[in-house]
Amino acid sequence: MKPVVVLSLVGAAIAALFFVLFLNPKSDVPSDSGVTPVQESEEANQPRVADRTTDITLTSATGGREEASVTANRAEVELATGEALSGAFNNGLAGIVESPEGEPLRGVKLELTAGVSGGEFSLLEAVASMNGNAPLGRWNAVSADDGTFSFSNLLPDQPYRLTARHSGFAETNKGNFAIKSVGVTEIRVVMARGYTLKGTVMDDMSGAVIANAELRLQGIMSMLPGADSRGDLVTTTDDLGQYEYLNVPGGTRNLTVSAKGYGSQTRTNLLFQGPLATTPPTTQDFRLSNALTLRGRVYAPDMTPIVGARVEATSYETAQISRGSGVTNQNGAFEIDELAEGTFMVIVRSPGFSDQRLTRVLLSDPDLEIIMARQGGVMGRVVSGKTGAPVKSFRANVRMIAPGATVYGRTAAMGEFNTANGEFELQGLEAGSYAMQVEAEGYAPTYSDTFIVSQGIVTPDIVVSMGQGGSITGRLIDANTGQPVANAMISTFDNGYVENNFTKMIGGMIPRTTTDRKVRTDGEGNFTVAAVTAATYQLQVRHPSYTLQNINDIIVQEGQATDLGSVRMYQGAIVRGTVYDVSGRPLPAARVTISGMGTFTDPVVTDDKGNYVIRNVPAGTWNLSAVRPMSQAEGNPFIAIIDVQASETTLSLTDGQEVQRDLTIGS
Repeated sequence: MKPVVVLSLVGAAIAALFFVLFLNPKSDVPSDSGVTPVQESEEANQPRVADRTTDITLTSATGGREEASVTANRAEVELATGEALSGAFNNGLAGIVESPEGEPLRGVKLELTAGVSGGEFSLLEAVASMNGNAPLGRWNAVSADDGTFSFSNLLPDQPYRLTARHSGFAETNKGNFAIKSVGVTEIRVVMARGYTLKGTVMDDMSGAVIANAELRLQGIMSMLPGADSRGDLVTTTDDLGQYEYLNVPGGTRNLTVSAKGYGSQTRTNLLFQGPLATTPPTTQDFRLSNALTLRGRVYAPDMTPIVGARVEATSYETAQISRGSGVTNQNGAFEIDELAEGTFMVIVRSPGFSDQRLTRVLLSDPDLEIIMARQGGVMGRVVSGKTGAPVKSFRANVRMIAPGATVYGRTAAMGEFNTANGEFELQGLEAGSYAMQVEAEGYAPTYSDTFIVSQGIVTPDIVVSMGQGGSITGRLIDANTGQPVANAMISTFDNGYVENNFTKMIGGMIPRTTTDRKVRTDGEGNFTVAAVTAATYQLQVRHPSYTLQNINDIIVQEGQATDLGSVRMYQGAIVRGTVYDVSGRPLPAARVTISGMGTFTDPVVTDDKGNYVIRNVPAGTWNLSAVRPMSQAEGNPFIAIIDVQASETTLSLTDGQEVQRDLTIGS
């Protein structure tokens, strides 16, 4: 695929999802219980669990069992024992999986992923994952006979995505909900039925049907390096050359067909949308031609063969492409079979060498001879800035520096070192400008001076002199009572960082000069962020009972403590109401957004009675609006804009105020 094709796909994904990025729903319980909201994705479009109590058993990593009673419509429930689970997190996620008719489903495979958002962000996450923004953790479970499931010992204060897969239903995702550090978060997963895709695979010359051809239905970013294939839907043609997919999730997909002796074909951008009851099956027939083969050899600059290099070939067509891959043998030779006639881009990758790209390759050309260029590296040592003694145990990251940039870019190479003389060596660097970032116990993360790496050369004698750094201290108090605020999360950012759904998702890709630290306040509201690099910081303060606080222009100097004194926390306002359609009926699963100032932009989802609650809204002037569920948009991409324009109203809020405001949307 041409680079411009990949970029156009990414650009299209960003354009299509930009509006959704700032309408990422967070459901709340419309009651007076003071429950912290649990975020949910739009894909399920279902109300929260009906009133009932389910007994869930949480199993710790060491095999111990903790009993927890999970009450419906409660976002958190304290564990009965009050003891910490193995893994230091006294928390869990518990829920139930149901059919659209409300029947519990057993045998549903559930995958919980930390550090990623809901399904509507998956296209951009594919791009982010290419730059090292990997998930923080992944857990698996299977629903029991009564449809229940649970996870325990989870990383708190991270976005999560829960993916449910069952052969009788479409893949269902609930995303961007939070797991609290203490207690059990409850969730309900309602599986959805999907669309139908069918067709016939035939020989292009004779028209004869092709049995046992494999078809793979994938996400739109499936052709990007490192794409997640666990959600692929795979089937084969029958004796009549026919195939059928039932319960295809909504959205845009790619469909690849391959058969022995034939060139593979991938049909891109198949769109599944519209009301399920009235949308006819999608038909995609294929006519396959005889397979062609691409051959060649891969060499190092000295013409020695490179073993294990991966060679990928992708045709330039956009609507229907052919692609394949192979690995070089001990002689550096490779073969890529089952390609269709066409013009190809060939990409070769091997550790220690720069990626090699060949354009406009024809299968009728002679066997390829590909010479790879060696990458460069860096070597040096790490010492204490105070004593000059070697730092023996440390983690080293090589950070890119773009020409003219004043911040450190993404990590290009990394390694863990434990050496007597504090020495390090890292390979696999492209020619360019870099800086070493070194982290070691008892020191602040420290950067080296900028150095240059040349193609195929290891840059020597880089010395990283580590300092102790500085610290930030303070105490959180309630603005009204003066009482300490315990268990608040304090996070550090660059002074100019602006948080929104986009920057939260790609956080690992954003260049920064400050140290990434997270700490919690103690029982007296005190906190200390220790061993941070000298720089100007922004602190972000989060607590479920207070508004989000951003404290800027915090200057940290080497060897000094910056004391913020008492930081006042405000409870903010509460906005509640009901969302109605134009006929006056309450509208479940509508998304309600309050926006216009600050970073308080996460929507909430109405319950089965159309009620919503938005808590901890900072004092000020806000715009309030609602959008119908995506399932009711009927394929109209502008319906969200229309709903916002019809329902938007202005609120002027003060701290501690409670406002009732109903909204009407629809046409």
